[in-house]
Amino acid sequence: MNGEVRVDGIDQMASAIAHELGDGWASAPGYHVNNHDAFVVGPAGERLHLRLDGRHTSHKGRLVVRGAFDTGLMWFQPDPGARYVITVAPTSSARRTAHEITRRLLPDYRPALREACRRHAAAKELRERRDKLMTQLARLLGGEVAEYGGIPFVTFSGASGIARIHDDETIELSVRLPDAQALLAARQFGTLAGPTHG
Repeated sequence: MNGEVRVDGIDQMASAIAHELGDGWASAPGYHVNNHDAFVVGPAGERLHLRLDGRHTSHKGRLVVRGAFDTGLMWFQPDPGARYVITVAPTSSARRTAHEITRRLLPDYRPALREACRRHAAAKELRERRDKLMTQLARLLGGEVAEYGGIPFVTFSGASGIARIHDDETIELSVRLPDAQALLAARQFGTLAGPTHG
């Protein structure tokens, strides 16, 4: 085969590396069928992508190991431009490759992965609170929840307006009212806001 590494070769390599990395590590299929790639997944959500002959010229003839992020975590990386990549000789033993991963890749990749998971969890919690608040606003305003461009808002026809919740969890109300109703609403809002000093 002129030195070509077969697909099942890198699968076996991933399995052996996972074994050397220790408890909780396992191998998994790569992105594409019949391609020279595989994954090694860890106990804390680590996903190490293994590929022979990466895209860069400097990776030619090397085994490229990259710390990857699940689709749901990609947008929450602390440094989206960072690349958590090392290369080793494809002839290196599984023990040697696991040692290089532990020494050169995991110290930078793991903190970034933890931060991405933390941000993802915080965003999910915020979204759940926002969805609950949107439902309450819709009920109080006699409107309904809608979404545009991934941004939820409440529409209500009685006063022809919308309500949005911003990232800092403040609520923006935009209302179109006839003069008399606008003055009444302003008076009520002034009472709610309290006296002004100036």
